[in-house]
Amino acid sequence: MLQRSARDEYDGGVTVCEFCRRRVSARVVGAGSLTENGQDADLGEKMRLGLIGATGWLGTALGTRLLQGGWPEGEMILMNRSAPRDIYAAWPGVRWAADAGDLCQGADVVVLSVRPEDFPLPGFDGAGKLVISFMTGWSLDRLAALCPGARIVRAMPNGGASTGQSFTPWVAGPGLSEVEAALVTHLLAATGDVAQVADEGALDYLSALSGSGSAYPALMAQAMLDHARAQGLPKDIAQRAVGSVRASGAALAGQVAGVGDLLDTYRGYAGITAAGLTAADKAGFGAAVAAALDAAGAQAARMTRDGVGGK
Repeated sequence: MLQRSARDEYDGGVTVCEFCRRRVSARVVGAGSLTENGQDADLGEKMRLGLIGATGWLGTALGTRLLQGGWPEGEMILMNRSAPRDIYAAWPGVRWAADAGDLCQGADVVVLSVRPEDFPLPGFDGAGKLVISFMTGWSLDRLAALCPGARIVRAMPNGGASTGQSFTPWVAGPGLSEVEAALVTHLLAATGDVAQVADEGALDYLSALSGSGSAYPALMAQAMLDHARAQGLPKDIAQRAVGSVRASGAALAGQVAGVGDLLDTYRGYAGITAAGLTAADKAGFGAAVAAALDAAGAQAARMTRDGVGGK
């Protein structure tokens, strides 16, 4: 699959420019549209990437990891509103836009990494661009209406983006070419694993699931801490014990397909942990998780349907 190949090559030290040179024959024409023409072109050198919200946590993750991966400094245009810019000090060749209009005028691909209630920014003009949005509450249709002739992509990274551990689903509106899809995949792969999904309904659900990041593990950790403290354990001991449980759980990240077998193994011991698992099942642990995901997914769908921000 293309998504897996992009991730594998990024992990293997292949830069964005090398990826584009190997995988894609394209050129930039018109207002930034990518079309296949059979020539060996380097998208990284020919494309200008504009990042609105470049110093927020997610914008910083994408921008710095792309630059670390070889994206040319001179082909990245950044914009922020107030946060310090020193995070990009190692790349003095990046250009800082004066405002959203300045960035859009100079960029072929525009990434929107801002709060949905703050969008659209004064001067923003995504017409004819490839626009990648990280915003909730701004549907493909709504963004397309604001950006005539643009190819629109919505993506939902999570809190692992800063360390390259995100799982980022994305969905495209009409008109996205195979070349552009390859580029989107590789850009997002800078922050972790990537998967294209069929529609916004799937993206809404994944916003609730993978988009939650560490929220549900944190909720479980808090419940364990509260219980441990109620049993009289000192705060430091309780925190260290729960921390060790979370550390053990992190080892499952690459083995999710086998969690059923792992639980069966614990239950098969018929010991201390098995008793706890049985009690959790009887108390409705699975139903509580399902209720949480149902509520979060419904909220994501409402935000996509009803919109956030804008005029």
